[in-house]
Amino acid sequence: MKLLQTWQAFVSQRSAREQSGIYAAVWLMGLGLLWQIAVAPAWQVWRDSDAQLAQLAQQHTEMLALQQQAKLLQSQTHLGSAQAAQALQSICLNLGEKVKCSRQAHQMTTDVKGLSPQVMAQAWAQARIQAQAVVVEIHLQRQGEAWNGQWIWALPEDAP
Repeated sequence: MKLLQTWQAFVSQRSAREQSGIYAAVWLMGLGLLWQIAVAPAWQVWRDSDAQLAQLAQQHTEMLALQQQAKLLQSQTHLGSAQAAQALQSICLNLGEKVKCSRQAHQMTTDVKGLSPQVMAQAWAQARIQAQAVVVEIHLQRQGEAWNGQWIWALPEDAP
């Protein structure tokens, strides 16, 4: 309360022209503060909304694709260890001389030499879907654009 009285006394001691300038300055500061607190954040959200909507639409599309993939995986019948090993062996044979597979109990070891990243990604996808196998260990080294090394797959267990 005392601050308000001091302010009023300060302003009343000024000429009419100075009082008009003080009130104009206070109004401008108030408008600037109102802009910073209320209008600018809303303006920013409105300005960025198109980009955010595009990003959300892309994420929605990706989630629908993942949902479709999950439904496909859920609808698959469970393979036994022997069937999965046979499917993995078939994938290895399709990759040619660059790949050699060997089985030890519930694991399959795949040795690769000079395999491109695209072929490797395709082989992993096929192994996950067709053989229901999971990569448990990877030892790879890059040589130029190709990869050399070893994958170890865990085969699904036989149903009881």
